[in-house]
Amino acid sequence: MKKLQGINGLIRMPEGEGQERGDLYTTALYSEDLGSYLLADNANRTVREALGEQSTADLPTLWSALKLIRAAGAALPAELEKRLANAAMPPRQQDIGAEIAALWFWIDIGRMQGWSVIAGKSFVEEALIRLGAIDINSITNKPYLLWRLFDSYSALPKERPRELERALKNVDSKKLPGDYESTLDFQAALEARATLGNDLVVPNGARDHIVRLLDSSQVHDDALIASMLRSLELLNAQTEAKRLVKDRIAPRVDQKTGLIRSSTLAKGSVHATYLAARLLDTSFPAVASGRTRDELERVLKAPETDQITQLKALVALKRSGSSSWGSYGSIIEQGRAALPATVTFANLSGYIELVDVLVQLEPNARLARLEAFDADPGVEDLLSGALMALSNSMYFSNSEEVRSMFPAVQSALPQLIGSSRGRGPNYFRALTAMTNASRSGLGSNDFDKAAEELRTLKGCKEFPSLYRLEADKASPCSLSISAAMIAVPGAYDFGENK
Repeated sequence: MKKLQGINGLIRMPEGEGQERGDLYTTALYSEDLGSYLLADNANRTVREALGEQSTADLPTLWSALKLIRAAGAALPAELEKRLANAAMPPRQQDIGAEIAALWFWIDIGRMQGWSVIAGKSFVEEALIRLGAIDINSITNKPYLLWRLFDSYSALPKERPRELERALKNVDSKKLPGDYESTLDFQAALEARATLGNDLVVPNGARDHIVRLLDSSQVHDDALIASMLRSLELLNAQTEAKRLVKDRIAPRVDQKTGLIRSSTLAKGSVHATYLAARLLDTSFPAVASGRTRDELERVLKAPETDQITQLKALVALKRSGSSSWGSYGSIIEQGRAALPATVTFANLSGYIELVDVLVQLEPNARLARLEAFDADPGVEDLLSGALMALSNSMYFSNSEEVRSMFPAVQSALPQLIGSSRGRGPNYFRALTAMTNASRSGLGSNDFDKAAEELRTLKGCKEFPSLYRLEADKASPCSLSISAAMIAVPGAYDFGENK
């Protein structure tokens, strides 16, 4: 698994090797700079496909989709309109940086839509209450948080707190962009100067410093590149910014999807690192380097990190052998507070994703009760939901009852696991649901057959114990599928080095 370690110390997804598809968030970061590079038809299709692949979408994903659609001048896809209409206000975050980030994404979506799609008056009022509860004195030394808070107020029908304006007028730009914090803080200082007209002294070499950094390709984080480009615009260096967009960003637009590829395919992700930690279990510390642990802690401290990513980073940090994971108890508490009391089809996917990560940090986390829903095996999303519930029956307070739910889906299980055609996501979900479906009629022979069929998907170049999505042995292995298969009888031989 060490072969998958990226330049940032995190693990890369092997299924992404050789693939250069862009992603929504990266594209959204640059959308205002790209102009004619973005095609309306491509953007509309890409957003529909991206949202169609997931049953839930977090606020950054919805923000990215909406930002891309607006920048490309495309019509709002029905799928995005539906997701926006059903979007819930983000839960309160204990960390002040995470709270400001979550509220900013929510408010900026409302600003882009004129509050016509996602929110009525009550949502605006709640956002103002949440903003008003933030202690401005605690972030006076954090210009970027001050700016995001100021920008959030600017989008709402309420006068900004005077102490917030005073704090922003006092920020400086003495530290030139370099690391994550200094880059965002430098941009915030320039934003404040442009908006408030404060007398900000900018170092003479700031523009040349940023241009040198971007031309040298030393910066690999797209959020930082986008921030530096914005700083150049605020420094009246639009010509240099446009040249850098043309030279560095435009060549990364995937003509098939209209999305921008990540600035480097050599970086790993928290999600992949989390999956590797689960697969390797007690062997993970041998793979996790000091750089891995440092990057996981950076992600945990970054204010823009969403809750699920924080929890996954914390699981990986814990399994890496680092003792510092214990100092992030507030993240676990936030996860516990976000668990619903009751689970329905509407919030099933989000609950499973949250509780599956949380129980690895808090084994005694409160489990919710699943309310039964009608699941027609011929309706894809209902089938997926039923299989997801059966696969994860142990995460419900009424687990025994869940194992007897969805009789039509359980009756279809033998056919689902026996079909070798079109192995889509529901094929793999059916495999993980087998042992928890008490009314499926499956016997030991069915389990043996399923394990034998699954073995035809095992192994790929350099990773003989991982699983592929395709029968072709040349196709890449998938960390996501391999981690899911842990629950399948016979998927892994006892003691096998995963």
